[in-house]
Parts: sequence; structure tokens; C-alpha cells
Amino acid sequence: MKINEIVDNCFSDIFEKQLQNELCKYAILKHAEPDKIILEIRREIKFIPIIISGVAKVMRRDGKGNGIFLHYLSNNQTSSIAISYALENKNSQIRIKAESNITYIAIPVKIVNSWFEKYSSWRSYFLKQNQTQTYFLLEVINDIAFENLEFRVLKYIEHTSLIYKENTINKKHFDLARDLKVSREAISRVLKKLEKEDIVTLGRNKITLN
Repeated sequence: MKINEIVDNCFSDIFEKQLQNELCKYAILKHAEPDKIILEIRREIKFIPIIISGVAKVMRRDGKGNGIFLHYLSNNQTSSIAISYALENKNSQIRIKAESNITYIAIPVKIVNSWFEKYSSWRSYFLKQNQTQTYFLLEVINDIAFENLEFRVLKYIEHTSLIYKENTINKKHFDLARDLKVSREAISRVLKKLEKEDIVTLGRNKITLN
């Protein structure tokens, strides 16, 4: 599919016609396989990605191999955090990584920044993305502070299942441990308890919600 077809299919009800034309003019259509890093922490932000299909993960990393899951990006979504850093001409403080095969459009930062002054639909789009992602981040903070690990694990599985629209998610125990910032042993204990309660079924590198 060409960029103009994608813009027409995905954004005709979101952006005004002139902004759609600029998307067709400046956006670059890209593809990425699972685990491909789209935006890296502490790197200059040269473009803003908008996901067309597939799922990407947004994470915070400390440069020492530690990280925590922030939220997913899927169809027609972008990272409001990345845009905010780009507006201030700062390096990225998040990592965006492909979780599945994804298609996305990459828009040069200078072009994106100019849209805030030119197009009300872009401002509305950014504010909606920012509101949704901020709400999710507040939930993450609340869960870490006030909820037990079993609650957090089950919520993570349910949310991931919802994003992929599948009851089975292809995740290792290590993946959950890394994303939730807890030990692999603790994740294994919780998953075995959930399986015993017939809430999930565990397979080789996969978890199924019953």
C-alpha cells in the first residue's frame, strides 16, 4: 500500500485535508520486524513514528540493562512523550521497539513541530494521545505503589491480550519480569498460582487466558 492510500484509509477522519497532504508529502513509509528498535534512549529524535499496523512497545531504560514497560502503541498511535522531547529539542528518554511485524510512517521532527501552529486537528490528536498515555502511566504508578504482584501480572496479561486481540500472548516469564521490573522467580510463582486457579494456561513461551 502506498503512503497516500494509507493516509486516506487511516487519517481522513482525523486530520484536515491540508494536513493529510503534508503527510503524503513528508512521511516515509517503513516496516520493522519484532525486536527492531525504532527510537532509542539518549539518541537524537529525528522523526516521529505513527504506527499503522502491528504493535510497538514503549519502555524506559537506565542504560545498565534495566528497564520498565510504559505502554504499547498500535494502529494510528504515536508517542506523546517522544513528541514532547522533540519539541524541546532534547534527546529521547524512551525506547520504542517493535513487538510484532509493524508498519509505520516516519515524519521528520521539524515538520511535526510546525503542525502545532498550523493545524488544530494535529493539536487535538496530540492531546488525545497524551491524555490516554498519561492515564496509563498513572495506572502503572498506582499499581506499583498499591497493588500486589498477582494483580499486576494478570492486568499485564489482560492488557497485552487486548492489544493483540488474542487470548494467547507469546511471552516468556523473563519478558514479564523485565517489563514489570521484578524477578523471574516471582513471575513464575505468580503464573503457576494463576494456572492452578484456572485463570491462565501456561505453554512454551506463551500464556493463554482461560
